[in-house]
Amino acid sequence: MALPLAAGAQTKVKETAVPQSVLLALEKTYESYKVKTWYQATGQYIAELVVDGQHGRAFFTATGDWQYSTFPVKVEECPTLMNTYFVNNYPGYRIRATEYVEEMNGDNYYRLTIQKKGLAAEEYEMIFDTRGKLLQTNAPDPDEVKRDYYTHNNPDEGGSTMNRDRRPRPVVDNPVVEKKGPTDAIVANFTKRYPPTRLSKGPEWVARDDDKMVAYYSNNQGAEFEAVYSLETQALVMTGKVLSEERYTSAILKYLKQAFRGEKYEVEKMVVYEYDAKYRGVDGKKPKPYTYVVVSQKQKGGGRTYTRMEFDNTAKFVGLLAQPLDEKDIQ
Repeated sequence: MALPLAAGAQTKVKETAVPQSVLLALEKTYESYKVKTWYQATGQYIAELVVDGQHGRAFFTATGDWQYSTFPVKVEECPTLMNTYFVNNYPGYRIRATEYVEEMNGDNYYRLTIQKKGLAAEEYEMIFDTRGKLLQTNAPDPDEVKRDYYTHNNPDEGGSTMNRDRRPRPVVDNPVVEKKGPTDAIVANFTKRYPPTRLSKGPEWVARDDDKMVAYYSNNQGAEFEAVYSLETQALVMTGKVLSEERYTSAILKYLKQAFRGEKYEVEKMVVYEYDAKYRGVDGKKPKPYTYVVVSQKQKGGGRTYTRMEFDNTAKFVGLLAQPLDEKDIQ
């Protein structure tokens, strides 16, 4: 089984411009459907459609052969075995997308797109069967991921304390570990932007991932913020504003109501992140703002479970995160 190739540049076209062979192939593939938009790519036609109430995309060759279809699904709707595999084997990674894929040869499976937390990190794909068993992936080896994650979060133990099973060896004492802190340049930049007279609380500095430092602070009006700095460039990357409940984005609340339909939940946190005016992504452009949301639900045996989500600047769901952003995030 090969990972389906994503179509390249796509151009919206009218149905009248779609070859009859492609239209007939769509009719043979699905008995009941509604096409919303047609797109054309190199050697392909893509139908953005609704099948049995579910939105998706069907891909066809220019000669009218159906290749495969993809349907976005919620992580909680995927097999438990699949979700457990990701959480246990890829700490420090986030889920960018989950799809259910139908292929012309009869293979149906789940495709999970993951990404290491951090700026401009590479995305990887995982293919799971309908029961949640991993079939194929181009993601890094899980043992290497867990070892790197452990090393970054336990810098004092290094490689010499790792045994052949890649587990930490017992330590006789528990020395105090000095936490990573901001550089003098980062502190100076923050103080210049946010003088102490304008703050009612903070800053409290916390490491995020292995390449950023975050200042948690409140202004004189009591509003909470996060200033995210790059350890590599020593510059401000973005600022996050923690929204008060009355300012929660209505479109996101509507999405959550549908996603957790029939279930009890609470929105614990909603933060809008906006990139600094001088910051540029790998494409040379300033990235658009996005929103981070944490939702909690009570467990039957006590305690709470947390679902962490990201939404783009249009309040469209982007993906799930498997881990808290940092030690200050809701655990």
